[in-house]
Amino acid sequence: MHHPPTRRPRRPAPRAACRPSFCRRALLLIALLVTPVVRADEEPDPRRAISPGLVPFVPSAVSRPDGWPGKAAGDAVADALEETDAAPKRLPGEPAADGSVNAERHVLSSIRSKPGGPLRAPTGGVVPATFEEAAAGRPVENGLPEPVLLEGTRVVARVGPEVVLESDLLTPKALEWLESVSPGLSPEQVRDLRAQICRQVIDQHIETLLVYVDACREIPEDKLPEVRQNVDKAFDEQMVPNLLRDSGAANIIEYEQLLKARGQSLDSMRKMFFERGLAQEWLRKNVDDTGEIPHAEMIAWYQNHLAEYDYPAKARFEALTVKTELKRSRQQAWDLLAEMGNEVLAGRPFAEVATSRSEGPTARSGGRFDWTSKGSLASKLLDEAIFTLPIGQLSAILEEEKALHIVRVTERVEAGRTPFIEAQTGIRDTLRQERRQKSMNDYLSRLRGRTPVWTVFQNAPPGGQAVTAGRPTTATTR
Repeated sequence: MHHPPTRRPRRPAPRAACRPSFCRRALLLIALLVTPVVRADEEPDPRRAISPGLVPFVPSAVSRPDGWPGKAAGDAVADALEETDAAPKRLPGEPAADGSVNAERHVLSSIRSKPGGPLRAPTGGVVPATFEEAAAGRPVENGLPEPVLLEGTRVVARVGPEVVLESDLLTPKALEWLESVSPGLSPEQVRDLRAQICRQVIDQHIETLLVYVDACREIPEDKLPEVRQNVDKAFDEQMVPNLLRDSGAANIIEYEQLLKARGQSLDSMRKMFFERGLAQEWLRKNVDDTGEIPHAEMIAWYQNHLAEYDYPAKARFEALTVKTELKRSRQQAWDLLAEMGNEVLAGRPFAEVATSRSEGPTARSGGRFDWTSKGSLASKLLDEAIFTLPIGQLSAILEEEKALHIVRVTERVEAGRTPFIEAQTGIRDTLRQERRQKSMNDYLSRLRGRTPVWTVFQNAPPGGQAVTAGRPTTATTR
């Protein structure tokens, strides 16, 4: 019996290492190519997450003003994005006349592995990330339901290649506060509150992103993953336990569900932690606050700010008080206070007498008043007494309309000026802080000069509601 020869299985050829950028383009192309095509006679499958033709995409309108960096001459991608109104429109993923598909318009192309790399034209408006079923009577254009804006996905700023969403500015604490005050408010009022919170924190966030983008420009690309891994590890070990405790969540899964209900995620918090940590370290590296402060500079600063080192006279004192408004005559009040004063003269501790019998505001603390500057008391009579009496001597009975007093000064410092030898440490710290602030302002100014910044608040009236994110008409730097 003749047996056919057994074929030896071929060993697959070794696969070449796939570069990350190539992998992303390949996955993107695969995603576009495998998009199912539904024939006219075929029933749509309700189990599909995204129906045919609804691949998330970036609108064709280009949100880059003239002069926005990133477009070089002959840049085919940028030129392809800048479609004129006369150009034929097509749905995302729909082949052109030559059969090509513009993959750069796919929403996944906005994911950047190196935020500080060459800029691409940022897209304006709102990315339609999801769709809802068309309600009865709702107009439907091109057979597609109206896109729905997910909460927290509104673009509120752009810093170079980085897009800032509303959710990036609303921390878990801010969202928790919004939940506590939202009941009874209209949706418009809640949106106003969200916009106000964003307006308050956006300037600091923009400064952080300016430094972060600069760090990503300078740090070698192959070093960033290692830095990110170390920072993420620190976040998980140091920050997550505190977040769980503050939120009251029993475990990480429960905390992630809580974040998801508020439109956030632990990954987004890790990203924010990484951006701030990297920006802080990069700022420290680029801001020069070292070097000794010259002695002559400190003396000059002291001479120019002498008034800040002048201080008024101040005193510590004790007081026995009897009120005249109670059900007693003024003479009875006078006799009662004189009796207290005699007890002190006889040797009984002043604090003991004040605690047991005085009716003044500091009776429980033995009638003691801490450092009081001259002219700061409402009673001119008391003010004059504590700055003229010899230290340690009881005053005579001081009569006012509603109360009688006996005071004793325990300590007093006359008006004067802090000498330079005592002030120089504080002056050195002040000058070093000024030097650091100037260096930081100069550094941020250089970053603003080469990094375009746009926010939805730049043309909004103070305290007003933020406008809907759209295309900036000019490259504005802050």
